[in-house]
Amino acid sequence: MPDNNTVFKFIDALNISDKYPFPYIPEKFTKEEKKILLQFFTNVDKPIFAIHNLPQEVIGAMFSRYSRSAKSVRRLFLDEFWTASELGIKKATRVGGDDLVKARERTKNFYQRVFAEYGDDSVIQMGSVHIAFEFVSQLIGAKAVEDQRVASAYIEKSTRYLDFGSQVNGHYLFMEPPEIMESEFAQEFLDWNKALFDAYTKHLPKMIVHLSEKYPLEKQIIEDSLSGNKVKFTDIRNNEERVNIENAYKRALKAKAFDTIRSFLPITTVTNLGAHFSGHAAETTINKMLASPYSEARVMGKAALEEILKVTPNFMQNIDHQFGEIARQYRMDVREKADEIGERWGKKIEKKAGRDVSIVDWDKDADIKLASQILYIANKSQFAKRDIIRWAKKVKHSEGKRWSPTLVKIILSAVPDRKKDGRNRRQKLPRAFEHVYIEVDFFDNIGTYKDLQRNRMSSTERQAYRADDLYIPKEYQDKGMEDVLGDYLKLAGKTLTLQKKLLTSGDKKLFSAAEYITLLGNKVRFNVRANIRQWVFFSELRTIAGGHPTYRRALQEATRHIITKMPFLETLFTHTDWTEDYGLGRLKAEISTQERLSKIK
Repeated sequence: MPDNNTVFKFIDALNISDKYPFPYIPEKFTKEEKKILLQFFTNVDKPIFAIHNLPQEVIGAMFSRYSRSAKSVRRLFLDEFWTASELGIKKATRVGGDDLVKARERTKNFYQRVFAEYGDDSVIQMGSVHIAFEFVSQLIGAKAVEDQRVASAYIEKSTRYLDFGSQVNGHYLFMEPPEIMESEFAQEFLDWNKALFDAYTKHLPKMIVHLSEKYPLEKQIIEDSLSGNKVKFTDIRNNEERVNIENAYKRALKAKAFDTIRSFLPITTVTNLGAHFSGHAAETTINKMLASPYSEARVMGKAALEEILKVTPNFMQNIDHQFGEIARQYRMDVREKADEIGERWGKKIEKKAGRDVSIVDWDKDADIKLASQILYIANKSQFAKRDIIRWAKKVKHSEGKRWSPTLVKIILSAVPDRKKDGRNRRQKLPRAFEHVYIEVDFFDNIGTYKDLQRNRMSSTERQAYRADDLYIPKEYQDKGMEDVLGDYLKLAGKTLTLQKKLLTSGDKKLFSAAEYITLLGNKVRFNVRANIRQWVFFSELRTIAGGHPTYRRALQEATRHIITKMPFLETLFTHTDWTEDYGLGRLKAEISTQERLSKIK
């Protein structure tokens, strides 16, 4: 196992710049604050750092607040967690200094023996690390970090709860990728970003006013959390309740405005991202980042490796190893092969306009497979799976129907009532429903793709971000919003023009970097392949009243197509919400939050 000095020599040999592509200036902390932070964070002056020596619950709560706060996670910790007496963090002890060095040294020989006996993958899956990535672009956050499905979890600063029009040291929140900044298009790129953020900050207040007029508080229907009765806000007499609802309304209104105006944001927009990795997932993610064609991802990968080595050095041994080198080279070869195939065969495919949501593949023997698996795992079943499938095929053939009534009866009878006794979408279908798959092709705005990408238990891949097609929020077409729509279309046109310059420059690096020249409102084609159990959960999760309107529509449409292909599944989508538009969809959830906060106080 290489020691830390060897690993850091390996990092130097990667020849990756230390310059962070966002114009980063270290956050200011007092001497005392730095002393506190260094007990729990691996540095106080870099945008990427690991978190350790804190209870898991505290880290989870801290990252949750992170997603709805404009503060850095270190500042959040100081302001809200370190000083919270009920958490007792000030009383926490740690192993530090020479003791920490000795402890790590003692583990080296032990890990070598364990790895040799059990295999490194088995062991490193049991360890974990929390790491924060601050000022990471929408492109790289989703592509290089969050696209790791197994043994990992993420939480990201939300575009629907926070104003992204703020500035850091006089600079809007956008990334400056070296590939573009070192090219002839640097100034045009900077001007393009500034124009978009100027428009975002200009139109956000106007959108809030417009939505308040479109969805006035006086006309909102409020559901009583205890009785379930629905009443108008004007009919509520309890003063405390009215105040709670007014506060919730303001937050729901702002969320709706952020949801609507985010289409202006470029993919260069930076976010803060908290990640939790098993040791194995961390290793895989670092190798993927180091092999990325994007310099932003490589810089982040190098920085993340340096920080992880400070807290779990023994779990990163395969990075500076033949295994790591092979893994990185293989990723680059896969990418090169894909480019070659696309270039050679893409020209032969006829392009036709398609639906925004369509099923491209589904299991034609779904009833046979589902009923067979249900019978296979029945408590008293002692039959081989092949015998059960043979029987199911005979039943279907004898009935001569597209979907066998007998097999469908078996399938539906295996699922208890999911509405009974307060059950909800969290009570998933039995695992037998994992044996049938459906693939759906989506053509929707990039913001929706990023929202849906978070469904980890599926195969989700996308095409390159391009500026050719544009989603237009319906609110932009409302009366009085003519200047919003005009600016949006104008800037979308400038986006397309600049992107084409990069795509036709003849520079391979600029061709890849052209993905940065897109808006969250530009449309991207992506596909999702998942089993029935996941589709039902996915549909029920992403159609809730408080969900973003665009992904609610996308999942409603996908569910309609699934039911069209397999109508016997319709009743299993128990908690799918078919309401077309809730207006202020977040209002109910915000009222519940406000009520909980009032009780805590």
